[in-house]
Amino acid sequence: MIRKCQILMCVFLGLAIVLGTVWAPEASAKKYKWRLTQVMPVDSDQHQRALAFAEEVKQKTDGRINIQVHSGGVLCDWVECHERVMRGDYELALQPLAPTYDPRLNIGYYMPYLFTNTAEAKEAYKRGGWVFNMVDELLLDQDIKGLALFPMGWAGMTTREEPNGWREMKPNKMKIRVMPLKACELTYERLGYIPSTIPYNEAFSAIQTGVADGEMGGPPFQGYQFRDIQGVWIQYNDYLEPWWFFMNLKLFNELSEADQKILIEAAEKQVLGRWDYFLKEDEEYRQKLKDFGLKVLVPTDAELKAFAKAIRKDVWPKMEPLMGKTLVDRCRKEVGMPVK
Repeated sequence: MIRKCQILMCVFLGLAIVLGTVWAPEASAKKYKWRLTQVMPVDSDQHQRALAFAEEVKQKTDGRINIQVHSGGVLCDWVECHERVMRGDYELALQPLAPTYDPRLNIGYYMPYLFTNTAEAKEAYKRGGWVFNMVDELLLDQDIKGLALFPMGWAGMTTREEPNGWREMKPNKMKIRVMPLKACELTYERLGYIPSTIPYNEAFSAIQTGVADGEMGGPPFQGYQFRDIQGVWIQYNDYLEPWWFFMNLKLFNELSEADQKILIEAAEKQVLGRWDYFLKEDEEYRQKLKDFGLKVLVPTDAELKAFAKAIRKDVWPKMEPLMGKTLVDRCRKEVGMPVK
């Protein structure tokens, strides 16, 4: 009798082990609690899209992946946050890419006149697009996984008054605050201005005190912040400001393929909605600038192509020491320029 009980116990134990093996992965699937950093205010579209991304991931993983969104730069500024995601201190971010550890990543934020219209930009920025692939490869070297490229809006500049000869890129004496990036200096110098690298948080006072006559660096909603001290907005379209949903590469690689797919698709869904949103937002803020009394100048397609031709010819070669000839040649090839 004892012998039979022992046999039955062994049978039941074996069944329990088999069943446990079959059901364990789902029953004991790993849970995560992550932080996503985002630098725009809590009432911004970026904040809302970060929240929607987090909610979709949570729902599709049955709550296993819980992402807490920290907006307004409360955890750190965007340069430091890039580094912290790279190290794995924070898990995810929605923000610009910082070229601190790899100057080639300048191409991931400001490379002037890669394109001049939305159709070209959308094709280049989508997953599998040439800009997406080029930047994604660079991010992998920094232990970062790019989930989706997030478009912010077409850039331009504000100034006190309409610059003489700006359509023909004639030199003028206007001092323009530019982002502290060599590509920005070179671009606005070629467009006819005297560039001055001034941090964004000092730009308003610089214009107010006469240190600068205007500023560049973002879409019309940025220009609207300077409406009290500026008289003109020029829609140069020198770049379509690119942000990214990105995360720590080691963490991404530890996930199942199913979870990886959920993260990528959730990020891409928010990016898809952003394209339509920012185009409306750009137009909305151009109208706000007009209503406030600023003169809004929008170049023709022919003028934009002329700007692009000049910048690609005269500025891009000067970017080679910073980003390498290989990357710049790749850009030349994609826009139809000869590669020597």
